[in-house]
Amino acid sequence: MAVAIDPPLAKSLGLHLAIVVALVFSADFSSKPEMVSVTLESEGEAPVQAVAIDQQQLNARVQQMQKERADAKAAEEKRIRDLERRAQQAENNRAAEEARLKRVAEEKRKADAEAKQAKAAAAEAKKLQEQENAKAREAEQARIVKEQERKKAEDAAKAAEQKRKAEQEAAEKAAAERARQAAEAKQKAEQERAMQEQMAKEAQARSAARARQAATEVQRYTALIRDAIQRNLLVDEGMRGKSCRINVRLASSGFVTSVSVINGDKAVCDATVRAVNRAGTLPVSQDPDVYNQLKDINLTVSPEL
Repeated sequence: MAVAIDPPLAKSLGLHLAIVVALVFSADFSSKPEMVSVTLESEGEAPVQAVAIDQQQLNARVQQMQKERADAKAAEEKRIRDLERRAQQAENNRAAEEARLKRVAEEKRKADAEAKQAKAAAAEAKKLQEQENAKAREAEQARIVKEQERKKAEDAAKAAEQKRKAEQEAAEKAAAERARQAAEAKQKAEQERAMQEQMAKEAQARSAARARQAATEVQRYTALIRDAIQRNLLVDEGMRGKSCRINVRLASSGFVTSVSVINGDKAVCDATVRAVNRAGTLPVSQDPDVYNQLKDINLTVSPEL
């Protein structure tokens, strides 16, 4: 039941009502709802019966306030967790960056050390090369001096021999010349024979290598031709385990000039001939030696099921 409040008492009523709400908020709301009355007093006036407050409505309001406070607390806890998570992520990123910088610094240190070592090695190699060059120049100079001395000695000996045997010089010179020419002729003949043998061996080796290479290329292009036929071959289950041997003639461009059956299953042979004609052009080598072995080729085709 409600009692009307005179306007002069509104201010006093609001204050007392706030006090009642605070008291109710801290009270035990599990008890049975009941009516609560509030007495308001004003200076110089008699007590006034205030508005009656429904305990159940008050409980609902208090629960709403508790829920709002709990929601605010949960939101704050979530915000703190997010801050902690971001802080941990920042720490992880900092540690990763620190590790990366450390790794980069170590790699730079190793690269600098290697560059320094390479520079030192290059300097040492240059020094050794210069020493070797100096030794070579000295050796060449010594050889020239020795050669000059030898030549002088030979000239002196030759002059003495000419003076001592002037009359026999022509005959000896002629004999020496004949002997020299004979020796040169023999040496030249030996050299020519050795060269011919070497050339023959090299030609034989080249021919053998070429033959091996050509054989390998023939095998490779034979496989390519067979694969091209297989790609165009239409097969069925009745061809399983059967085959056909055919002869294919090819132009230098790979164009099929003719295809004929040698022997084999008729169905497989018919399908194989159609596959060759469907392909039209088959792989061939531009190498004449290889092409000569492929231009008229026999193949065995077995359907792949």
